[in-house]
Amino acid sequence: MARCTAARVVLLLLPCVLTARTRPSLPGYETASARDAGTGARKVLTTHGHECKFPFRQGGRIHHHCITIGSSRPWCSLTHNFDRDVQWGFCTTEVTRPNVFVHTSRRITDPCQGNPCQNGGICTLVPHLRTFECTCPESFTGKQCEQRKCYETLHLRYYDTGESWGRIHWRNVERCTCVAGETVCERVRYTVCRMNPCENEGTCRLITDTGEEVCNCRLGYRGPHCSFEAKTACYSSRGADYRGLVGTTETGARCLPWNSDLLLNELHVGTVVAAPLRGLGDHAYCRNPDQDRKPWCYTLSHGAISWEYCDVPACVKSEWQKSDQLTFYSRRKMPFIVTPTTKKPKPAKPKKKPVCGTRHKKRLSIPRARIMGGNTALPGTHPWMAAIYIRESEFCAGTLISSCWVVSAGHCFSRSPRKSTIRVVFGQQHFNVTGPNTKTFGVEDYIFPKKFSVFNPMLHDIVLVKLKREDGRCVRRTPFIRPICLPDKDMTFPDHYCCAISGWGHTHEKANGYSTLQEAGVRLVPHSTCTKPEVYGNHVTSDMICAGSSQCADACQGDSGGPLACAKGDVSFLYGIISWGEGCGRVGKPGVYTKVGNYIDWINSVVKPKRKFPRWDNHLQI
Repeated sequence: MARCTAARVVLLLLPCVLTARTRPSLPGYETASARDAGTGARKVLTTHGHECKFPFRQGGRIHHHCITIGSSRPWCSLTHNFDRDVQWGFCTTEVTRPNVFVHTSRRITDPCQGNPCQNGGICTLVPHLRTFECTCPESFTGKQCEQRKCYETLHLRYYDTGESWGRIHWRNVERCTCVAGETVCERVRYTVCRMNPCENEGTCRLITDTGEEVCNCRLGYRGPHCSFEAKTACYSSRGADYRGLVGTTETGARCLPWNSDLLLNELHVGTVVAAPLRGLGDHAYCRNPDQDRKPWCYTLSHGAISWEYCDVPACVKSEWQKSDQLTFYSRRKMPFIVTPTTKKPKPAKPKKKPVCGTRHKKRLSIPRARIMGGNTALPGTHPWMAAIYIRESEFCAGTLISSCWVVSAGHCFSRSPRKSTIRVVFGQQHFNVTGPNTKTFGVEDYIFPKKFSVFNPMLHDIVLVKLKREDGRCVRRTPFIRPICLPDKDMTFPDHYCCAISGWGHTHEKANGYSTLQEAGVRLVPHSTCTKPEVYGNHVTSDMICAGSSQCADACQGDSGGPLACAKGDVSFLYGIISWGEGCGRVGKPGVYTKVGNYIDWINSVVKPKRKFPRWDNHLQI
């Protein structure tokens, strides 16, 4: 039997949508690409005559052109969100991008030389088409970013050439249009609105000709519905009531609109009850609708949906407020006020939250009733993930189980690498990319179980990696770095139970390079099934677990050592370690994982000389 001889280190993320089972019925095949008469931008049509929608979301990633994931022929989504709508078509042979202005140039070797994009536009080369495209700043549009948009100060947004909108300006109800970058307005007839959608005591008027409702905001408020507090410069408490205008993160990234069609299964307008009450809507400003530590927003990072905390300072009480508060409490303690002392009953101690196995939750919508076929994970979704870089070219994953200890696959270390050549990175979202949420450690030691053999590393495929302390301590707990729980040695999950795998590995069997952190759901395969001769036979021992999915989800090259995490309630346990398998995602060939429960006594004997786990730093409120 052909066995996998290399490390399995990342997830197979084929969409499994280009099959007869999921293929939507399309009326016919298209014949050509078309040109948008309004802008001159070239559209991409499918072989059915349908227009491709760019950018579109697939597997949590954002694509700006036709792709070949899961198919040998280029295809595209017919909506901006393929993950949600699963509507697609094969692209015609002439593949260009709509609404991203492309120019053909055969005489110039490098058409971006000298940057033909105006007004700060960024030129991107499209080498296989010998073309380039301009990505324009927010205030400009056009083929080469030559057209200026109109900015409406009352609504705090840009309008494109030809767009119209209503407003109340100096008590006049007007209808405005963007003409060649200039705002042209005229007074119109109006009446009183039946219902008032305007917030913060704004007044509403209804434009008679168009039926559009427009708001007149009180001083200090802006926006189409008076929901923005223009002069708010900081947030109080955790910022749940913040309604300011900061739209950039701590790293300088721009926020996505909360109602963006690219957001699926994330916290956005379509999935949050009473979204306007939480400050969400048709805008891209920082908010805190889920009671996080501070305001945050969704962003695009390396072509995938991500999120970051925002560049908004916390409000600090002024000196007069502190003085006034001190005076108030001083008056309450004046000597002539007699207050009886009564012994209050001690409140019941709240249940301690587990310090392991909990994750940062940013997907608050109703979960889909299917196993994930592979998606880009959001930051903090798998905070126990460790990226292990060995020498210059080897890579594996690992799982944080305590402040100073990581569990990984033994075969990753079977060539006895020098400890000085190993680095372990936590909080990493993109392969080999560090950022404000990452922390890097050296390795003090790595320890194999006694039964491990370099001559058959897939047996007892487990290793404990001890981190080097920095300033007397190892990992500190953050929203993006937390340990997973270890199972009891008698803990079992039933057959076909859905567990999670995650990693940075290859997204398909013949892929090159690694990826953004991916996640997928797999179901536990009965041991009797996995040991059948046509599956793996006696190569699977009692120290191994099999898991796979009919949705083309599997671990692949680069995922070795990562976790098979099974959850009870909101707490995740390290049930298995990604070890080996035949190919990636092959039918009838599930992934094989080291059964962690069989090694709990050994792990505890190594990790806990005095206590079960080292003490965690809990100074950070999460």
